[in-house]
Amino acid sequence: MRDPSILKKFSQKDASSPVIFTGDTCIVRILEKFEGLGCLQITDTVKTIGIFDMEVDGVTSGMLLAANVEMVPSEVTAVEIDGVRYVQCIFRKGDVFLKTTETVVEEKVAFYVWLMYVKYGQMLKAMTYSDQAVFIDKVCATCGISFPVDHVVYEVIFAHLTRAIDDFTVLYRNTDMRGDFRRINLNEVAHASRSTTARIIGSYFKEGINSALTKPSTSSSMIEDVLRQ
Repeated sequence: MRDPSILKKFSQKDASSPVIFTGDTCIVRILEKFEGLGCLQITDTVKTIGIFDMEVDGVTSGMLLAANVEMVPSEVTAVEIDGVRYVQCIFRKGDVFLKTTETVVEEKVAFYVWLMYVKYGQMLKAMTYSDQAVFIDKVCATCGISFPVDHVVYEVIFAHLTRAIDDFTVLYRNTDMRGDFRRINLNEVAHASRSTTARIIGSYFKEGINSALTKPSTSSSMIEDVLRQ
């Protein structure tokens, strides 16, 4: 939760007590795709991974906890925003936002998060450009895993996948970085691949050919120079 004032909308008596929402209306939007991965269960409560967009009394925010959480909203509905389907949970004053703040360290949660937010290009609305690489660091710390790579690797990945809002062929870092941005999928061969060779030898041959023809590369990659020799 980025805005400190939002924390005042939640209360907890002690570490063993549930977190209660004390504001007027809290809206939580969870990616519906999590249900297909077994990471979202809806019964009389909602169990999911604690990474989702939030709107607390009209203020946009988000939660970043790479662990399974259980909530008890007043209302659960399905919504679609910008072509993405969400399970929307609405909390009223006095509702249980979190049944417990105790979490279980699970390595597999990191895989699901990487799948949704990197490979498939989903993004939290409240996340800034600079938040993205730090986001992976936090996920690794919470899930108790460590990749044998430097933090700069995450920076490079997200710099490559983050594009200008009005032209997703332009890297966001090559703009003035003052406006909004969008993310592309890691496996989106048409735009994630930069060279002609990478496009046509990828898994999605048809899409790669179309991309190579409609958006030709202006320079060759090192591997292309080797292949031409």
